[in-house]
Amino acid sequence: MADYKNSDKYKAGIKLMQEKYEQSVIDSVDKGLYEFSPELADLVVSHGMAEVWGEKTSSLALKDKEMLIAAALIAQGGCDEEFEGHIYNSLSVGNSKQQIKEMLILLTLYVGVPKVLAKLPYVQKAFKKFDDSKLNK
Repeated sequence: MADYKNSDKYKAGIKLMQEKYEQSVIDSVDKGLYEFSPELADLVVSHGMAEVWGEKTSSLALKDKEMLIAAALIAQGGCDEEFEGHIYNSLSVGNSKQQIKEMLILLTLYVGVPKVLAKLPYVQKAFKKFDDSKLNK
């Protein structure tokens, strides 16, 4: 079995994750997912984070990437926990609640009101989690 964790790409992906995610998220991939499937963890970290998030989309700001991912997850449907996490991350990297609300309004035209409304509980949970995290700092 290959030791992906020692590759430069994997290390770069973990470094990028440290800039945007809480340690628990990093651990879930770097430890939990890696134990389940080192190949899948390598795909997420080396390709997804280092190459796509880092190298291939370097002209996009992190806050813009988070909004784009959230919008894509609404359009796709499902992936509720992933969506909630990206809303939280969106706030963490500098987007405002108002910007997120306006994204939701805009998306009603392109993906439909029902898809947007289905995500509201997850937006509200992310807002609360973000507010609570600020209180505990």
